[in-house]
Amino acid sequence: MTAPAQAMNSERTTFNIPAAWFAMVMGLGGLSIAWQRAESLFGLPSLAGYAAALLALGVFSYLLAAYLHKIVRLPDAFLSEFRHPTQVASVGAIPISMEILAVAFINHHPGLAELMLLAGMPLQLLVVGTMFRRWLVGEKIDPQSITPAWFIPCVGGVLVPLSAPQLGYVALAWFFLCIGLLLWFFLMPILLARLIFVGPLHEAARPSLLILLPPPALGMVSYATLSGQVDVFAISLFVLMLFIVLVLLSLARSLTRSDFGMAWWAFSFPTAASSGACSFMALQTGAPAAKGLALVALIICTLIILSLLIRTTVEVSKSGIESLR
Repeated sequence: MTAPAQAMNSERTTFNIPAAWFAMVMGLGGLSIAWQRAESLFGLPSLAGYAAALLALGVFSYLLAAYLHKIVRLPDAFLSEFRHPTQVASVGAIPISMEILAVAFINHHPGLAELMLLAGMPLQLLVVGTMFRRWLVGEKIDPQSITPAWFIPCVGGVLVPLSAPQLGYVALAWFFLCIGLLLWFFLMPILLARLIFVGPLHEAARPSLLILLPPPALGMVSYATLSGQVDVFAISLFVLMLFIVLVLLSLARSLTRSDFGMAWWAFSFPTAASSGACSFMALQTGAPAAKGLALVALIICTLIILSLLIRTTVEVSKSGIESLR
């Protein structure tokens, strides 16, 4: 292989990162939000939540630079991902990462939070609109390609109200919340039909089943934040989240059969979102049982995300970043 060819191959290997890798940012940012809610609930110092936010921002900056390089230097790889019926949903992880960082920094650096939010919302709308347009024009989709990753754009919708109202964008918060919840209601029966009539997901994709958690978890928090009350609908979303948690716990062995890879980061943000929802409910009700549940959820999500971070660091240092593809 000639030197130019080797350089091109090295560039393609280094910078052709999948958008799904932004799940790391979602997980670390979600951990920051979970700790910040727990700090309010238990009166803890604000060190852990802020440190996780800074780490998430650092990882985001690196991945965003690499992904922009991919768009400019490897446009065919980017277009292939954006045109794929499943991978396009993972592209939504980029604006979602921005929206998560907006929530993580809203109390520390409002200017940075607003920048992230204003950049993330139009990109989120672009991804959601692209997916919905393809469904409307009847593009043929292989049922095997339907996975829980389709819920990623829904997560973006229910995330916006966690920071937008504090920055004065109340109408936009309602706009995105409605889109996120309605798409979730629309996609849930489609996914269940795929799992029932087509068959289970292959082992490597099974961790993505945890993406079922953020829509009800964050939907409850966002709805209660905008409406100003924890009513029957908010409680229903919270109870549904707890039910899904119990079902997923019963599937723990099945979900962890595949070899470790970046797909395992699908465990991170859903557990953090559930932890944050538990802390929010405990703050609203003040019930001792709710506080106990929030503490357990925080410990579990922290252990999971720290384990993923350590395992990822070890694998990259040992075998290089390619080993995680």
